[in-house]
Amino acid sequence: QEFERMKELMSSLVRGVRIRESSCPVGARIAVLTYTSHARHLIRFSDAYKKNKLLREIEAIPYERSSDSREIGKVMRFISRNVFKRTLPGAHTRRIATFFSSGQSADAQTIAAAAMEFSALDIIPVVIAFSNVPSIKRAFAIDDTGTFQVIMVPSGTDYAPALERLQRCTFCYDVCKPDPFCDQAKPPPAESYMDAAFLLDSSRHVGSADFEDIRHFLGALLDHFEITPEPETSVTGDRVALLSHAPPNFLPNTQKSPVRSEFNLTTYNSKRLMKRHLEESVQQLNGDAFIGHALQWTLDNIFLNTPNMRRNKVIFVISAGETSHLDRETLKKESLRAKCQGYALFVFSLGLTWNDKELEDLASYPLDHHLVQLGRIHKPDHRYSVKFVKSFVNSIRRAINKYPPLNFKMKCSRLSSTDLKPPPQQWRSFVP
Repeated sequence: QEFERMKELMSSLVRGVRIRESSCPVGARIAVLTYTSHARHLIRFSDAYKKNKLLREIEAIPYERSSDSREIGKVMRFISRNVFKRTLPGAHTRRIATFFSSGQSADAQTIAAAAMEFSALDIIPVVIAFSNVPSIKRAFAIDDTGTFQVIMVPSGTDYAPALERLQRCTFCYDVCKPDPFCDQAKPPPAESYMDAAFLLDSSRHVGSADFEDIRHFLGALLDHFEITPEPETSVTGDRVALLSHAPPNFLPNTQKSPVRSEFNLTTYNSKRLMKRHLEESVQQLNGDAFIGHALQWTLDNIFLNTPNMRRNKVIFVISAGETSHLDRETLKKESLRAKCQGYALFVFSLGLTWNDKELEDLASYPLDHHLVQLGRIHKPDHRYSVKFVKSFVNSIRRAINKYPPLNFKMKCSRLSSTDLKPPPQQWRSFVP
């Protein structure tokens, strides 16, 4: 009965949409899939059916009973990565993924990862649910545009009003001629703030052109933060620090610093000043990468020495290759220390060389939320990363994940109290 209702709803939506029936780029292209724990194509975008035939094909979809569990998050990621893979967004093009759900799905973390990917790829997800779906609602809270939707249509209720709004305000919405019927307030911003430090890889692994790209990329990331105008005294607003790592001739167990502190959490009170520093003062250091030692320095000198620490503490690591073999144990130890102290570690891994185990040790859990790998085959698409980070920052503000996660309790209990304390030796930042 629910399956037939899904087909009825789908047909109703298709009837109200102009269908692209030829190669002329006017109208909507429709793909239809079924899913349990995996998705299966029934109608592809390339089939280009006329509307009447498309409706007949939908009507003819047979009901198939399955013993597989429902994993809508896994299917959402399949849709974003495969079904929309060869469809490009445009100024007048909308990519909409509509899911019908008749019950809860247990893969909450995967749903949240899918929501981040949808946001980064400019895909609008809509879930039409016949019963409550709290994990989907929670994951969709990372969206601050108001376009991610969960539409409840309980059994026995009239779905026409909900479908009319979906039709007018999502499928057929014209940004050039906004429909007053669709005016709705965006979700209120979460009053949750963070201290964030960026660890910039300026080692010899990074080419000069790539380093320039990374600087511009960092400037774009700063737009996602609400910088406090009074970083030394205020308890509200975000604060950001920037450190370059890999100064030349650094070696462990010496007086030399593994980082150059570009600015700390209280140096600047505006994004404009931070961006100016990025453009005018940040230079490549061209040493060997010691990510673990750089992380240790950041924990002990940037965060612990700053007043009015925010509840949310995030370290963004930009890595363009493997860390030094002299640093591997330190990286493993310091990343665990950071996680056990409640820091979120987000890693950008760029370029053609990397170490999977190293990235797993470094990034917070779940990895799908905290690790972006780019530039493996093609030039990195920083637009995707910038939008993904926006979703990640929203997930921090909405407390989607716990830091440390519950499954780290045993690992953290093994750390001695001395491991969690900063060492007595305090290095100065590298000065060229």
